[in-house]
Amino acid sequence: MPQHGNIDRKIVTGAALNYAGFFAGKLIVFLNTVILARLLAPEHFGLVALGLLVLAVAETLAEAGTGAAVVWHGADVEETAPVALAVGLLSAGIIVALVLALAPAIAAFFHEPEATGIIRALALCALISAPASVFSGILQKRMQFGKRLMPELLKAIAKGAVGIPLALWGFGAWSLVFSQIAGVVVGLALLWRLSDWTPRLSLRPSILRQVLPYGLNIAALGLLGLAIKKLDVTIIGYRFDAAQLGHYTLAFSLVELSVMGLVWAASQAFFPALATTAQNPEALQRMFRKGLGRLFLLVLPMSAGLAIAAEPFILTLYGAKWAEAADLMRILAFYAMFYAVGFNVGDVYKATGRPQVLTWINLGNLVIAAPLLIAAATFGLKGVAMGQVVQAIILSAISWALARRFSGLGPEVLWQALRGPALATAIMAAVCILADRLWFADLSPPLRLVSLALLGGVIYGALVGGHMLIRRRRVAEPAE
Repeated sequence: MPQHGNIDRKIVTGAALNYAGFFAGKLIVFLNTVILARLLAPEHFGLVALGLLVLAVAETLAEAGTGAAVVWHGADVEETAPVALAVGLLSAGIIVALVLALAPAIAAFFHEPEATGIIRALALCALISAPASVFSGILQKRMQFGKRLMPELLKAIAKGAVGIPLALWGFGAWSLVFSQIAGVVVGLALLWRLSDWTPRLSLRPSILRQVLPYGLNIAALGLLGLAIKKLDVTIIGYRFDAAQLGHYTLAFSLVELSVMGLVWAASQAFFPALATTAQNPEALQRMFRKGLGRLFLLVLPMSAGLAIAAEPFILTLYGAKWAEAADLMRILAFYAMFYAVGFNVGDVYKATGRPQVLTWINLGNLVIAAPLLIAAATFGLKGVAMGQVVQAIILSAISWALARRFSGLGPEVLWQALRGPALATAIMAAVCILADRLWFADLSPPLRLVSLALLGGVIYGALVGGHMLIRRRRVAEPAE
């Protein structure tokens, strides 16, 4: 069994590398979006958001949890990957054919007939995502997180290289569609190359009987999670026009890039590392607590910073035509914060071979979230955003309430990981809000943004650094 110290380092290093790749790629996408947001109208982003919603569902069904099954299964990838690839390609073909046929009906449901072609074009990406998931799972199982950096970077570069020129040439929403397709194709090619695995297909019964049930559980979990995550887009797409959906999508993408992206990156490292200690509850809890504490050190100040600086951020980077997104971003920052508190508990269930627990948790949460967000939509876009916050609180509460029963993780684990970062974040936020009202409110948006970022960074860094110094001294005192 790997030494605990080595696994700790793999979690930290893996999360850092995952987020470095994710963030670097998303940073390029973010810069692309800044440019495209100034070239395109909000309704263009809204139309593509509908296509991406359908694509997300298609990808989840097409992948059928094959990537996660490769990570979880104890056999060598040479045995599991061929079966996973065969299952993924078969399911992808079926799902894409259904989406192509149903695209007009889906567009009509959202009262946007113009979205039909966009939905069909983006659905084809699911044929590419299915094998890409297997190649990515191979790298994740080997904990070769560094090799996952290049695909994220080049995918983002490909999106910008295709999307920006097309937007300048007047392609409108289709510039975003073709940029998405270009990124997916480049990502598949690189993951294939870096996985160092020659693809082959197999339906070996002994492996299939183990991989398929686990993969279907993961797919069901992913579909339920997606339903919860995309329920807001579905409701807004149905209740409001494409321009309003564009504002909401832009605001959400910013919290997804930062806070939720970091949570996802940590999950990619937690899952395989925790799987190595699934039979040792004490070691698993210790690693999870330490990893969660380090994650909260970044997640909490990011969320607070996005909420405090939402208005100058939007006005500085996107311009006045996107001003409506600022209030939405401020509310959604709190959604991301509460989402982060409970999300990674699921990695413990997956690591111990019980993804069905998460399936039932998400199913219950969906039952609560659907009427909640539908009712919240009567209060407009801000109402939907506030509904998202309530939903995240409910999901995190359910996850931690069940954690002790199914994994032995009690509330003390959450408290130990949360208390230090939460206190430092609260102090930083209070000082920044006060300074913004007293001194920064009348500054230009760019200067106000820079002032808030510098002040918040200095205060939070001083608080965390001081706390770590005190802890080191306390540890050193008995030795003296």
